[in-house]
Amino acid sequence: MKNLLQFRNTIASLCLILISTQAFSHHSRSEFDLNNVVEAEGKLVNIFWKNPHVILDLAVQRDGKEVILKLEGSAISGLRRKGIEKDLFTIGDTLRIAGYVSTRRPTFMLVNNALLLDSNVEVVLGGRQQRWPNSTLAGNEDTNKEIKITTAKAEANGIFRVWTWGRLEGGWWFFGEPENFPLTESAKASVATWDEYTDNPQTDCIAPGMPATMGNPYPIQFVQVGDNIEIHQEEFDVVRTIYLDGTSDENAKPSHLGHSVGQWIDNNTLEITTTKINWHYFNRVGVPQSDSVQTHERFTVSNNGEQLDYNLMVTDPATLTKPFNWKARWNWIPGEEVGSYSCTVEY
Repeated sequence: MKNLLQFRNTIASLCLILISTQAFSHHSRSEFDLNNVVEAEGKLVNIFWKNPHVILDLAVQRDGKEVILKLEGSAISGLRRKGIEKDLFTIGDTLRIAGYVSTRRPTFMLVNNALLLDSNVEVVLGGRQQRWPNSTLAGNEDTNKEIKITTAKAEANGIFRVWTWGRLEGGWWFFGEPENFPLTESAKASVATWDEYTDNPQTDCIAPGMPATMGNPYPIQFVQVGDNIEIHQEEFDVVRTIYLDGTSDENAKPSHLGHSVGQWIDNNTLEITTTKINWHYFNRVGVPQSDSVQTHERFTVSNNGEQLDYNLMVTDPATLTKPFNWKARWNWIPGEEVGSYSCTVEY
């Protein structure tokens, strides 16, 4: 109750401030007060059930006035895997929600939990844990799970399978602050002018290029296509082609993903060098890179086929004073799939 009252006071004092209706997209969490979970209750008036994020509009009463809270949840890709679908919600539902208030846009929240008060069903939209212990958790098991597991085990072949994000160092560099990187003075000056809401390409559902496309927390799949390899990524439905047929980058046109040439070091290790990258952001919060950027990747499958270790090195003399190195790991969870992302520009 204390948090609910605190939230009411916060909204009441800020509801007259004009805020931007700029869409949420793949942004950092830094704008939210993550140290303070607050609750609110109201009527559901709109549902945006698309990637990159679910957004619910909740009408709440504050001092006799209606205020619309915009509640951002997870991407539907993750919710789908928990058996959470749009039909759990209906316009007009009364909800109690819990999450974090934006420090920049006072009627925006990062929502973790939503409780349908009429049915006492709790939907975990952003966090991982149930908040109200007497509620019934939403979610359904995949009825085809066992068939998918059997098929995946039969088809798995070295690196050629679906891999699930398993962390290691984590994806911190996606939203890492400039001081975390060995930036040149010109790069520091450039990132200082970047605005997360007006300069972020993902707001318009433009898929990030290399290297920012790698390390996202969605499944990836390696597919043999003739003499070459494709890496299928669920996030933004990205497909990277890795040339192993001797094709050089001499005649390749620059692109966001660049031109990737791979070679097998041994049966379990694939190395990839990517050049001709014309994506101008090193990460997802405005750290720049130049057209001279190159990436060097190494994928190593464990002997038991259950882990895929990843090493990334980025070189770019124009923006980095020394190479940047990062490690990650994917796990093999039989039955996991690379789903359709179908990003839609949020309202």
